Amino acid sequence: MKKLKLSIFLLLTLTTFSVVNAQEKVNNERDWVINEKSKSSSKQTINISDKKPQKISYDGLDYYIIEGIWHIKFKNKLILRQAPKGAKISFLPKNGKTVVMGGKKYYKSNGVFYKTAKGGLYEVTRP
Repeated sequence: MKKLKLSIFLLLTLTTFSVVNAQEKVNNERDWVINEKSKSSSKQTINISDKKPQKISYDGLDYYIIEGIWHIKFKNKLILRQAPKGAKISFLPKNGKTVVMGGKKYYKSNGVFYKTAKGGLYEVTRP
């Protein structure tokens, strides 16, 4: 009985630690703002005048994909945003790789998983 209680305690502790780390990562990504007009070379801002974002609309929002990283526009800034599950794009971001999970093939780029959809499109998914 003591081993069971200890096992449950350890499992809850590890789960809590994982959730806290995941939330911290999301908060850090949310705070990372890319300023379109910035000429700065700091880690948090980039000049996107030489970048060509791919624009797609999904669920009433316009998303901008720059080098496989998803953003939304707010005022004059592009803000880092998680890729929405179900969004379809006609291209695969570069620098990704094919992975197999659960016997299914996915393409993974910058932490985003894509699966092949109808009509030559690729759909954002979470395996």
